Amino acid sequence: MNQQVGLDPDEEQDLKDIAIKAKNEAEKNRIIAAIAGNSPTRVIDRVAWILNHYPKARDSDIYCQLQYWKTFQADLYSGGNILIENYPKLERLHSIARSRAFIQNTHGLFIASPEVRRTRGKLEEEEKQKILDARPAHPVYCIYADESGKTSKYLLVGSLWVLRSYDTMKITRAIKQKKQDLGFKGEMHFKEINNNNLDNYLELLGAIVKNSEAVSFKGLAVERKGLKSVDDTLVKMFYHMTIQGIIDENKSGRAVLPRNLQFRKDSEEASKDKISMFEIELQLKSAAKSLFNDNVYIDLVESEDSSISPLMQVADLFVSSISRIMNKEEGKEGPKDIFAKTFLEAFGVGTSSELLEFSGDCVRFS
Repeated sequence: MNQQVGLDPDEEQDLKDIAIKAKNEAEKNRIIAAIAGNSPTRVIDRVAWILNHYPKARDSDIYCQLQYWKTFQADLYSGGNILIENYPKLERLHSIARSRAFIQNTHGLFIASPEVRRTRGKLEEEEKQKILDARPAHPVYCIYADESGKTSKYLLVGSLWVLRSYDTMKITRAIKQKKQDLGFKGEMHFKEINNNNLDNYLELLGAIVKNSEAVSFKGLAVERKGLKSVDDTLVKMFYHMTIQGIIDENKSGRAVLPRNLQFRKDSEEASKDKISMFEIELQLKSAAKSLFNDNVYIDLVESEDSSISPLMQVADLFVSSISRIMNKEEGKEGPKDIFAKTFLEAFGVGTSSELLEFSGDCVRFS
């Protein structure tokens, strides 16, 4: 006769713990994906987006609530006094505070300052060292970076800089709405542009330009001939492009320091991405101290799948457009050439060869 062998209490608890851990990890990944895509729909995803882009919200549920209303319920609240008839429709404080607590305490994301965590009773002894470098509440700018020309004459890196947090949402919404209007399916990729879809890509470009008040583009190019390692060179190029970009934006007054900086690069291979992101983060943190006197806080350096990030797709369109001009061979002008010139001219970038010979220098496009 078969006997069913039960688990002892410790084994049962271990299995429960594993299941809870897996569930929490899946939820954490879902939240991160919603932030990356700038299209949060659930309350918890929206609260996480606010905590990511508005550091002050990490310490104040009231501030978090106000930013939540202005960002996701702008039809009901745009600042100032609240209309009595609108108040019942606005997201309640307890719902936002509960989501904030779950994001911070369960997932360890966007943690509050040490002082606030002590007040909330969440600052454990073993966490103190980790909290010491909790990011300051500076404005955030987001960099979306990509590369091109690995087999061409010129190797390039390019990036989209969004200088106001809300504009990441604004541009993403505009792109998604235009895609819906056009019946455009899938990602925007420069390599996919052809005679059949060129008009759609130009329409999408128009939506991007229309919502680009707080956007700039930056790029670096070097001649590939003689490079010992393309991958090592790309890491250096991403670093120098970012440093020069910080200097440019601070000097121009568009994004005056101090600032929190988020750097995202289009993902390729997991192992290679991990190494390159580690190198870039290490170099940027060193520069933040030595070049910018800690007035730049390196908040995030990570690879990101372009399939969930329309802004990463815009970075691809930009760097690929520059590459198309610089690396173009003789021949008839095609749809990709038309798009590249239109894209660059829309943002004030000249497309004559002498204007694009910027090898070794960071060029500011805005």
